[in-house]
Amino acid sequence: MDPRSDGDPAAGRSASPAAALDAAPGPVIDLDGRLEDLDHVRRELQRFAGEFLLLVSPSGELIGASGANILGYDDDEGTGRRVTEYIHPDDLPKVFALIERARHNPGFDERVHARGRHRDGSWHVFDARVFDARLRSDLNGAVLRVRDVTDERRDEVRAEPTADRFSSLAEMLPFGILSADARGWVAFCNDAACKIFNLSPDLLHGRGWERAVFEQDLADVRSAIDDAMTASTARQVTFRIVTGLFQRWAQAKFVPLEADTGGVTGWIASVEDVTDRHRAERELAHRATHDPLTKLPNRTLLEDRLAHAFGRLRRDGSSVTLLFIDLDGFKDINDRYGHQTGDAVLVEVAGRLRKVVREIDTVARLGGDEFVAVCEALEDDEAERIAQRVRDSIGSPMLVGDTALRIGASVGVTVSTDPETDARDLLELADQAMYANKEARKTITLDD
Repeated sequence: MDPRSDGDPAAGRSASPAAALDAAPGPVIDLDGRLEDLDHVRRELQRFAGEFLLLVSPSGELIGASGANILGYDDDEGTGRRVTEYIHPDDLPKVFALIERARHNPGFDERVHARGRHRDGSWHVFDARVFDARLRSDLNGAVLRVRDVTDERRDEVRAEPTADRFSSLAEMLPFGILSADARGWVAFCNDAACKIFNLSPDLLHGRGWERAVFEQDLADVRSAIDDAMTASTARQVTFRIVTGLFQRWAQAKFVPLEADTGGVTGWIASVEDVTDRHRAERELAHRATHDPLTKLPNRTLLEDRLAHAFGRLRRDGSSVTLLFIDLDGFKDINDRYGHQTGDAVLVEVAGRLRKVVREIDTVARLGGDEFVAVCEALEDDEAERIAQRVRDSIGSPMLVGDTALRIGASVGVTVSTDPETDARDLLELADQAMYANKEARKTITLDD
C-alpha cells in the first residue's frame, strides 16, 4: 500500500476530475473542504461534461442551454437566436425533420448525428436525442439532449476539419443562396444574398429578408414558396427589391428540402439580380410596340389596344371612337427645312395630341404624318369636340429651333357601338373619313 494513503484505498487511484480541478487557476477547495468559489467550480466541472441540453421553442429559437460552453459559447450567448444557425447546412434537413416531428408527435424520442459549429469555427460531431418537452415538464417546444462524439467519429471531422463545404461553395456562387426550415425561417445566407437584398446577415435571417421584397410582390413570393413546399417541386418567381435609388428586380427559385424519411423540412432558394435583364427585356418590348421617334404606340400596340377596347365594349355596351389624323402641309416642311426639322414637328405634334385626349385614351403613330386616337365611352357629341381640339392644337404656331412653323390637321372620326365590329374595318373607315374631312369635315358614325 502506498504509504501516502494512510489506509485510504481511494488515495492511490488515478487522477480524477476533482484532481484535475486542483490544476485549475485560482483556489477551489480550502484545507477544511469548504468551497471558496462555487461558480468557478461549476464552470470547471462543465468542462468535463460529456453532454448538454438545448431547449428549442416552437418557432425554432434557442430558449436555453445547459453546458453550452462545451462549444465555446457563454451560457446565455445563443439565447434568442435560431438553433439552426449552429448546425451544419448539410445536416439541417434531418435536424429540421426531427424537431418538426417532435413538436407534433406526443412521446417523440429519436436520435440523430449532426455537426455543430464551435465558437472557433470548427465543426464538432454530436449525437443528439430529440424529444417533445411538453410531456416531461411544463416547457413548450423540443428538447435536444446532445453528446459530443467528435473523438468517436473522427473521420467525419477529418473530412471537414474547419471549413464548411456548403458555405464555401455558396460563397463562390455569383448568385444569392438562402436556406430555411419548415416554417420558412432563413437560417443560412451567403454574401451574394446579403448584397441583393441589401441586408446584413442578422437582418436577413428569420423572415427579415421579406422586408426587402416590394410589398405588392410579396404575395407572389409567398405563393411560390407555398407551392414548392406543397407540391414538393421547384417554383420560380420574379419580384422587385425595395430600394430608394432605382427599381431593382430579382428572380428566385425555391427548391423544397426533403428528409430521408420523407416529408418537406424546409427550402433552399437561389436568388439572382435580374435588373439589367429585366430592363433590357422591357426596352426590347417597348421598341417592338412603340414608335422610336415620338415614343407613341405603333400599329402593333394600337391593334392590341383596339382589341381590348372592343372586349370592354362587349361587357359594358358603351362605344369605341377612333380619330384618324393626317397633317396638312407636312411634306412642304420636310422639303423646305429638311427631315431633322420634320422629325421635330412630329415629336411636337405627338406631345400636343397627348394633351388634348384623356389619360385613358390611346394615341398612336401609324407612320409618316398619320396618327390615330382611340377613345372609349364618349358622349354623343364629345367625339367631334375632341376632333376640333385636335385641329386647334396642331394648328397653333410652333417654334422649331429659330423657325416658326404652322401646319394643319385633317381628322376623320368613326364611332362604333357594335362589339362585333372588326377593328381593322373601323380603322379603314376612319381613314376614309379623314380624307373626306379634308374636303367637307364630315363625320361617319357606325350604328348598332
